[in-house]
Amino acid sequence: KQWYQRRVRAPHHYHSYDPKHNFDSFEYFKNLVPDTLFFIFYFYEGTRAQYFAAKALKEQHWRFHKKFKMWFQRYEEPKVIEESHETGTYVYFDIDLWQQRTKEDFTFEYKFLEENNLDE
Repeated sequence: KQWYQRRVRAPHHYHSYDPKHNFDSFEYFKNLVPDTLFFIFYFYEGTRAQYFAAKALKEQHWRFHKKFKMWFQRYEEPKVIEESHETGTYVYFDIDLWQQRTKEDFTFEYKFLEENNLDE
């Protein structure tokens, strides 16, 4: 029995380049949904894409927790706000389950809040 290698070519429109997408600009990233931004943030470490993803998440009111290395967002106004922390219900992105989850009565200590200004 002889085997022949088939030459398969993708349709030409698979290779088209759409110049309206500028992947190297914040304008593109700020329109992406959080799940896509989380993927970019965690899998493109040390790149300009990671920087833009973090900036876009911060604009969408996500906050990065340095101790847990996770993104959190207030679900509601905190029940307690002190100088060093706040306590309340938060939505966070669970990188192990790859989904957004809710954590009630969570104390977010401000010392673990990533506060880098991401302005260019």
